[in-house]
Amino acid sequence: MGRQEQLARIRRAQATVLGRGRQMLCEVVGEPGTGKTRFVHEAVRRCVPTIPWAVGTCSPDERGVPFHVFRHAFTAGQAPPRGLRARSTGETWAQSAAEVPPAPARASDARRFRTYQLARRLIGLAARDGLVLVLDDLHWADASSTGLIAHLLRYPVPAPLLLVLVYRPRQMATPMPFGPPDHRDHVDGAATTHERIELHPLSRAEVALLHPRVGPPEVRARYDLTGGNPGYLAALPIESADTDPTRTVGVRLSDAAVAALRREWSGLPAVDLACLRAGAIVDAPFGTDVLAEVAQVPASLAVEAGWRLARLDLIRRVPGTGRFAFRHPVLRMAVAQDTDPAWQSEACARALTALVELGAPPADRARYAERLLALPNGRWVDRCVNVLCRAAQEVRRETPDVAIRWLRLALRALRPTAGPTQRRRDVSLALAQITGEAGNLAESRALLQEIVPLFPADQEGRRAQAVALWARVERLLGNYAEAAAISRRELAALPAGTAFVGGYRLATEIGAAGILSGRPTVGLPDGLSGEPGGSGADRAGLLAVRSLAAAHDGALDDARGLLDDGARIVDSLPDRDVRDHPDCLTALGLTELYLERQADAARHLDRGLTLVRAAHRDDGLCQLLLGRSQVAYHCGELNTAIALATEAGIVARRIGSHHLLSFALAFEAEATAWRGGLRDDDRAVALARSAAGIATDLATWCGRTAAMALASAALLAGDPATCADLVRSAGGNSRLSRLQSTLRPRWFELLCAAALAAGDTDDAERQARLAMAEADQVGLPGQRGFAESAYGEVLLARGEASVAVPHLETAADLFRSGGMVLRRSLALASLARAAEAADQTGVAARARRRALELAGWCGTERVALRLARPVGPREVAALTDREWHIARLAATGATSRLIGRQLNISPRTVEAHLTRIYRKAGVASRSALVAWVARLDDTDR
Repeated sequence: MGRQEQLARIRRAQATVLGRGRQMLCEVVGEPGTGKTRFVHEAVRRCVPTIPWAVGTCSPDERGVPFHVFRHAFTAGQAPPRGLRARSTGETWAQSAAEVPPAPARASDARRFRTYQLARRLIGLAARDGLVLVLDDLHWADASSTGLIAHLLRYPVPAPLLLVLVYRPRQMATPMPFGPPDHRDHVDGAATTHERIELHPLSRAEVALLHPRVGPPEVRARYDLTGGNPGYLAALPIESADTDPTRTVGVRLSDAAVAALRREWSGLPAVDLACLRAGAIVDAPFGTDVLAEVAQVPASLAVEAGWRLARLDLIRRVPGTGRFAFRHPVLRMAVAQDTDPAWQSEACARALTALVELGAPPADRARYAERLLALPNGRWVDRCVNVLCRAAQEVRRETPDVAIRWLRLALRALRPTAGPTQRRRDVSLALAQITGEAGNLAESRALLQEIVPLFPADQEGRRAQAVALWARVERLLGNYAEAAAISRRELAALPAGTAFVGGYRLATEIGAAGILSGRPTVGLPDGLSGEPGGSGADRAGLLAVRSLAAAHDGALDDARGLLDDGARIVDSLPDRDVRDHPDCLTALGLTELYLERQADAARHLDRGLTLVRAAHRDDGLCQLLLGRSQVAYHCGELNTAIALATEAGIVARRIGSHHLLSFALAFEAEATAWRGGLRDDDRAVALARSAAGIATDLATWCGRTAAMALASAALLAGDPATCADLVRSAGGNSRLSRLQSTLRPRWFELLCAAALAAGDTDDAERQARLAMAEADQVGLPGQRGFAESAYGEVLLARGEASVAVPHLETAADLFRSGGMVLRRSLALASLARAAEAADQTGVAARARRRALELAGWCGTERVALRLARPVGPREVAALTDREWHIARLAATGATSRLIGRQLNISPRTVEAHLTRIYRKAGVASRSALVAWVARLDDTDR
């Protein structure tokens, strides 16, 4: 299969020989197992059935027999029909062999030359009418046969002889005295006298055709293991598709395949054979130092044996290193299968010891530990568990899934008996920590619930750290009450003098759980921050949580002081110390965001994202993504905010945290609503409803966040009543005391907008004045901007445009100071409308132009829609920006189909919008709607 081109070349070579009547050479070379012998036999059967042929094969056991391959060809192959008889030819070869004395006894080359000439004449007689002479496995040829071949090449037989030489180039004891074909032989169409056919492995498609009953996954696995080598493919067992051939451990080759390959090492000296078997145990690229330890031979002998094995092409040097590897994985499997199992077990233990002493990579050490643990006697359990645990700690950052697999294996090896209880507890703790970091919170929680009660109170604080880890997992799963209770109980029970060991993390968990549950704990233990024993990252984490709690309650001076202390510590720490504390960076970033330090917030959150992504920590990734999404939203980067919130939702689902998923859906909903695309209103409402359905407790932070996101989405979708109800429910009362104090002006501005949309200017003014009062207490420019914007909108709705202009100008400037680009663009849009109504055309033009520029940068359509709205009566304010846009299009006479085609929505959706517009405008038909719009809108259509 796959050799049609090569067979055609054999046919052409035969035709050339018969046509010219002269000798021609054809080499057939390739790696072991590529099917050279089968190929030449098939070629003889198909291509040269009409002329005599003879096939001689070398054997490693008969290298001492002179001219063995020629004797075998003319005594065991098909004899020529004319010329010399088989028997007389065999006798002549025997006589020629006897005439060649051993090498030390040779007086000169003359006698050998005469012998070669005699053999040449005999071959010429046999090839008088044409002959195909195939000499197979010449890498095992004796010196006399090699010499005769060189003689025939130097003095070609004057007869139609096709000399086919088959060998493995890398295993030739001495190189053949000829090179690749000379391309000059092909010039001007001249026939070549030298053909070289290289047999390559089969392609994957050819492997599939070779195994028609094997499924594609197993075909792919077999191809990957063998590289398409036909001989090694035949050596693999044909089993069910459940067998994974890429796993060399546990896969047995056929006895016939092992017997065929055994010919290559059966005659090796004892030292070489021991080193070869040791290499099969080591498996990966190995050095001679490892071979010496595993084979239990002196290092100098191992070096010599390694190079001898390389010259035999059993092993090969790995380029660029001083190590060796087997020629092919299947050959290694055959050697391992041919080795005594008891010797393999002892050798595997020696290999593990040698690799540990030499500092081998964790994966190499763990592989042998796995092998030893699979043995039934259990002699090496302690050593293997130590190796697996150490290897898991070394690779946990790069490949946590591998570390988890190794720790699970170590835990299974430590049977739950009375003896290794402490060891089993330590392994379980390491497994709980890594599974939690990888995002498998449920498994981590189950392990911690099992092992934490087994930890005694200690001066080192290991129990406190385990409890803090347990509390953190509970917090990530949304069990805030449990997290706080566990931490408080353990913090109170810490032995005297060990408060700093684990105490920081316990206090941090108390604070974080309090914030998330809606009851921030400001009075966290101050004494911990002065203890000298805690790490800098632990102190910074506690300071960050305390600053976030202070910002939540409006104690901004305390929040700034704590924030500065924590940020100073974090900024001085290297990444390796901060990497294990992603919650610290999250708390710092959120506090900086609420204090309107967006640049610092982005810097800390981006650093955290870089570290947790590199460490594959899903437990910290979701929170950092949520924080970074909020920073992007406040800065007006709506598409970035949506993308980050979407990724956070994916991670939250993966780790099984419903509360974090609620945050992600709420943040995505709010950014989507303000983007204002054609389908964004409905999508934002749906996302916010999903978030609110997950987080139903309005006392928690995520519950209030979901409610406020749904309120914003409802208002922008044209439902001010629902918006107002949700805000007041989340706030707890008319003062919104349950909401975060640093954000209350923003929420009062939302209530003001809802009241304006409902046509209640008096309530809107009350909400605007409450926003002003809260902004005075907070003292943040961005929150003051919300209050000024709310009051300006109230004045604009009352028709006091000239009075509204300075308030809206102040709001735009304050939003710029607070870094809120989206809000600034909206304030500028309102300023443009107010200035136009007040006949301040210059101010209006500048505000309009800048508003549209900022809106394009933010990726929102709300600004352009708002600029198209007239400053009109109450019924105009009741329409959303999108509804007013559709009303104007309908007033031009466009049909629902044309409007839908222009806006890329369905006609049915347009009709639904028109129904709501009719109700809010108080009209009953499209003609009445045209008149109503014409009365209110004097812009150029």
